Amino acid sequence: MKFWLSILALYLMVAILGSFGFFPADIDLGLLNTGTDDAPMVLANASPSLSAWLGTDQLGRDVFEVTLQGVRVALSVGFLAAGVAVLLGALFGILAGWYGGPLDAFLLWMSGSVAAIPGILLVLVLSWMFGGGYLGVFLAIGLVSWVGIYRLVRVEVQRLQTEPYLIAAKLHGATTPFLVLRHLLPNLSPILLTQFVLHFLYAIKAEAILSFLGIGMQGHLSWGTMIADAWAFDDLGNDRWWRLTGATMAMAFLILAMQRVAMGLSERKTSAHS
Repeated sequence: MKFWLSILALYLMVAILGSFGFFPADIDLGLLNTGTDDAPMVLANASPSLSAWLGTDQLGRDVFEVTLQGVRVALSVGFLAAGVAVLLGALFGILAGWYGGPLDAFLLWMSGSVAAIPGILLVLVLSWMFGGGYLGVFLAIGLVSWVGIYRLVRVEVQRLQTEPYLIAAKLHGATTPFLVLRHLLPNLSPILLTQFVLHFLYAIKAEAILSFLGIGMQGHLSWGTMIADAWAFDDLGNDRWWRLTGATMAMAFLILAMQRVAMGLSERKTSAHS
């Protein structure tokens, strides 16, 4: 697992450095030339070389630097969207499982209503309503993704309420906040951690789909916009494989690293309890 942790640490370091402008991915002003002999050479759609490891795009930007800029967007959207989904799912699940009654019935109805609509379609509509960008994308994904977490947490809370130690704590006058913080959350943490990883990965893929369709991270250098540009400018039809390769390989390695780390943590928890 150390190898995959190192990969995640590398992605995080790239995202931090990108926030401070270490990978500018500037547009080559040579594209504005008039074609005269005195104009600078146009570097648009150049093949990979030592000066541009993954070539350049139609604006003369270094595709490798654009790919590194996409790391910051992917991690930001992934963490924020997964955080919103886990927060809402855990909150609603604890409330429904703990109090039951009309509140439980209402939350069941609301979760069923959200689940009845195809997830990606609801994400598309909400992202469009919020205007796209960071706020629109991570809110849309988070507001759609909480239902599964809510159901898992609700069932687990109902089960935990029948445990002898929890019943004894109630009889000794323990308050609800104490019981939630001391007993429920520690037992729910494995579920919440697993769901966070799963929804982190889902958010990355959903952002790529939204940006490809033109309502995602417009104005930002993301892997989704790279794939969209590769399609719009027919990169593969013109034997320009480097932009699509950069975006897809960066996304694949991040998803694989997150999955491997999550599996490793799960195995350690299992062996610790056995």
